[in-house]
Amino acid sequence: MMCRMLNDDAWSAVAELAASQHGCFTTAQAADNGLGRRQLDRARSSGVIVRVFPRVLRFVGAPLTWHARLAAATLSSGGVASHRSAARLHGFDGFTDSVIEVTVARGRRVSLPGVIGHRWTYPEPDFDHQVVNGIPCTSSAVTLAQLGAVAPAVAVERALDSALRNGANVRWIRETADRLHRPGPSGTGTLLRILDDERRSGALPDSWFERLVQSILHDQEIPRPTIQHDVVVASGRRYRLDLAWPEMAVGLECHSRTYHFGPVKEASDNLRDLELAGAGWEVLYLTWEQSRRPDDFVPLLAQTLMTRRQQLNVA
Repeated sequence: MMCRMLNDDAWSAVAELAASQHGCFTTAQAADNGLGRRQLDRARSSGVIVRVFPRVLRFVGAPLTWHARLAAATLSSGGVASHRSAARLHGFDGFTDSVIEVTVARGRRVSLPGVIGHRWTYPEPDFDHQVVNGIPCTSSAVTLAQLGAVAPAVAVERALDSALRNGANVRWIRETADRLHRPGPSGTGTLLRILDDERRSGALPDSWFERLVQSILHDQEIPRPTIQHDVVVASGRRYRLDLAWPEMAVGLECHSRTYHFGPVKEASDNLRDLELAGAGWEVLYLTWEQSRRPDDFVPLLAQTLMTRRQQLNVA
């Protein structure tokens, strides 16, 4: 009876631990709580647990989600989630696929089905990491520094903007990239080039869509716009325009489905447009599809700015 009680307590402890690891646990963790191979084999035979990777088991009652497979990969390899998997864990914009990527220390290797493995090859013996949603992963700065090795520059820039909007410190990101930089496909070169891009000076756009529009406008013969420009109207309301040319009182809004579609949002936009018009502003809207065809809308925008400049006698 005492043995059965101890066994139940051991399973309770392992179940509690597994709950924090998306239903997964290692054979070593089970042994630390008093469960040996014999008990684990019986549980597997009865269908209570299943093997995921070498030395990693999962309670059948826990769903086999992307997070569970990633947690199992880190437990089996002794590594941390990295690259695109870490980007998804950190919630970076644009990273929603189901790829499983882990980084292990030098001297180790990853050989797990469906898992992309990387080795930490930098001079520092340890990689900067943290725990996100119960899974160890590279820090957001290291993740950004490594992303260029597996993702295009446009995706890295989108992730960087997302991290900065969420409060990441740009100095910390740069220092991390500088510290890890080395020749070869490490990804750091991509991030450093983005950070050094003079077009990124000024306020941080609220969305990747706005960054895309800013980049397009920069390449055309149009005055550089102000990003996130606030206008206070007669009612005292403050409206923020995505892009603006204050001297001509022209604003450009990125008309994305996320922020401007639907009856409530459209009614709010209409009120804002009326108040801005009363204050002498002309607000233009640019859709996602139009932003992909700059040869169509850029001449019209340039003409609008020229007309407004003439109307207001702006030098």
